[in-house]
Amino acid sequence: MNIAALDVDGTLYEGTLGFSLLDELRSSGLVDPVAVRHVRDTMGAHRAAGARFRDTTGRASAAYARAMEGVRHEDAVRASHAAWRKVRHRLLASTVPLVESLRRRRFTPVLLSGSPQEMIDRMAGELGIAHRFGMRLATGPDGTYTHRFLTLPAVPEVKAELLCTLAARLGAGLGTALAVGNSASDRVLLGAVGHPVAFEPDDTLRALAHGAGWTIADRHTLVPLVNALGASSPGASSPRTPAPSTRRPVPVPAQAVSRLERNLHAHSS
Repeated sequence: MNIAALDVDGTLYEGTLGFSLLDELRSSGLVDPVAVRHVRDTMGAHRAAGARFRDTTGRASAAYARAMEGVRHEDAVRASHAAWRKVRHRLLASTVPLVESLRRRRFTPVLLSGSPQEMIDRMAGELGIAHRFGMRLATGPDGTYTHRFLTLPAVPEVKAELLCTLAARLGAGLGTALAVGNSASDRVLLGAVGHPVAFEPDDTLRALAHGAGWTIADRHTLVPLVNALGASSPGASSPRTPAPSTRRPVPVPAQAVSRLERNLHAHSS
């Protein structure tokens, strides 16, 4: 089995998917408009941080958690369905052909995103993807969200560690895995696989990709690139198949994720 790890925001979807959930909850009077604006402001700073993205990841994530605190999980799930119907048109034109091409080549697609799990579930349902991991908040005894994170893939090492754990569970090797991401926060994920692709990368990731010899693609070249991976049978070879990278994978420090609770079975089947 081969795995294809796909970032979501800016890679499969135009913009930040999580905003749609906040906007839907705000329109229903379930979250504070001021808190939503603060999330947008901190996310804007995070997107603009470039190589300094680690300095802003915590602030952006904390702003989201504060906005969602006290919202009932069932209300968020209900809102996510309404939100998805409004924004599904923002899937990039390359997204569905990409997933179809991966499946023809017997790659198992996996969504890995810092956007909320509720919205990642909606996208996964649209694309027929079983393995998907997004930001998850804990709930209290009354079913409302707390400000505690269960999973936070916005942290680069967490995103890569989720992939490593899933690959081990599925018996898939990372040396033949594909990963596609668009920002500096995807560097650890891309460094963990044999076929890293920087998709319409920000300046920081573009420089990293050039230095590491990673493939750079855009929405017009990504699907042809995947098609060029060649044979539809795992392990088969083709004259057109790019050889997996021989560089050493970027290590994922265990301590970076030791404080996070994860439940792979809850969002992967």
